[in-house]
Amino acid sequence: MLETTMFSAGHSRVSRKAILEAENAYLRKLLAERPPCTDGIYVNAERRRADEAGPARPIAARRNGAEAEEARSAAAEEVNAQLRASEEFNRRILASTTDCITVLDIDGRLISMNEVAIPVFGGTSFAHVVGQPWIDVWQLPESREAVLAALEQARAGRTCRFQAALQTDAQAETLWWDIVLAPMNGDDGRPERILAVSRDITDLKQTEARQTVLMHEMAHRVKNTLAMVQAVATQTLRNASSLDEAGEALGARLLALAHAHDVLMQGAWSSADLRGLVDTAVALHGDGEPGRFVVSGPDVTLGPRPGLTLALILHELGTNATKYGALSKPEGHVAIGWSIETIEGEERLSFRWEEIGGPAVTPPTRVGFGTRLIERSLVHSFGGTAKLQFPENGVVLTMQAPAANVVVVAAAAA
Repeated sequence: MLETTMFSAGHSRVSRKAILEAENAYLRKLLAERPPCTDGIYVNAERRRADEAGPARPIAARRNGAEAEEARSAAAEEVNAQLRASEEFNRRILASTTDCITVLDIDGRLISMNEVAIPVFGGTSFAHVVGQPWIDVWQLPESREAVLAALEQARAGRTCRFQAALQTDAQAETLWWDIVLAPMNGDDGRPERILAVSRDITDLKQTEARQTVLMHEMAHRVKNTLAMVQAVATQTLRNASSLDEAGEALGARLLALAHAHDVLMQGAWSSADLRGLVDTAVALHGDGEPGRFVVSGPDVTLGPRPGLTLALILHELGTNATKYGALSKPEGHVAIGWSIETIEGEERLSFRWEEIGGPAVTPPTRVGFGTRLIERSLVHSFGGTAKLQFPENGVVLTMQAPAANVVVVAAAAA
C-alpha cells in the first residue's frame, strides 16, 4: 500500500532524485530494446563498426557502399526529423489542453505531468511535486477513498472513471474533477505506469447544485399554490348556491391566480410587482373604459405568497364592484392607492381600495368568500391588519402590514 505520510525535506529530495534516475533508466531500457530501424536502415553502432572492419573491397564496391551509407544517413536523418516533429506536435497538444495529464509509477507517485497540472497539485514547478504520492493531494475523505480504489483498479490492469473533489490551502473553493485512470502496460502485458487524465467539472457541479436548490424551491411553491387552489375551491363550493354558480366563480378565481402567476414569472417566481398585480385587476374589471380606476403608488415588489393573496383579493373586490358596487354604474369608479410609511419607527405598507360613485351600499347579511379571504388569508399572508368597511357611498378596504413581511424591494415614488 502507498505511504500516505509526507516525506521529510531531506528524504523528499533523495526520493525525488531516485525516482527521476529510475525513470531515466526505464526510458534507456526501452530505447535499448527497440533500436531505431526503418526499411532495413539501421543505426546500430556495433554492427556498423563490424562492416567497416571487413576485408578490403573493390573500389566500385566501396563506392556503392559509400552511396548506400549516404542513403542510410539521409534516411536516418529524415526519420529523426519526423520523430522531432512528432515530439513537438505532442508537446503542443499537452501544452494546449486544459486537462491535467499526469503519469504515475506503479506505486502511485507523480513522475510526469503537463504544465496545467503543476499548480493544481500545489507546485510552482515540476521539481516541487515529482515523487509526491498522488493520494497526498486528495485531502477530503470521500475523494481519498475514490482515488485509492481507482489506483487498485489500475494496478490490476483495469481502466476506471470517477469524480473527486480537491481542496488545497491555496484554493478558496473546492474543485471537482472528472478523472480517468488507465494502466500503461509493458511488453509482458502487465501495468508499468498509470496514466491519469483529470478534467475540471467545478462549473458543472455548481450548476447541478443550483438546479437542485431551484427544484426544491419550485416544489415548495407549487405545493403552496395547490394548497391555495384547494382552499379557494373549498370556499367557493361552500358559498355557492348551485353548481353552475360554483363553476363560474371557481373558474374566474383560478383565472385570477393564473394572471398572478404570470406576474410572478416576471420576477422569477421570487417576487411580484404590486403595480403589475393592480394593472391585471384593472384590465379584467375595467372594461377598457378610461377613468374607471384611479391608481397611485410607488414601485413596490411583494414576495410570492403576499402577491398571490393580494391578486385574489383584488379579483374579489373587482367582481363585487362590477356586480353590485361602483363599477356597476357608468359614473362610478375605484381609487386604489398604496404607500410605504414609517409608523412608530417601523416601515409599513399601507394599501387602500375605495369605491366611489356607485349605488348605496348596505353591509352584507352573511360572510362571503371575499370577506373570509380578507379576514384570514390577507392577515395571515401579510402579518398586518385589514379592515373591510361598507359606508353608504362605497366599499372601502384598508390594510397595513410591516414592510419586512411582504416587501422585497421598495422605492419611493418619483
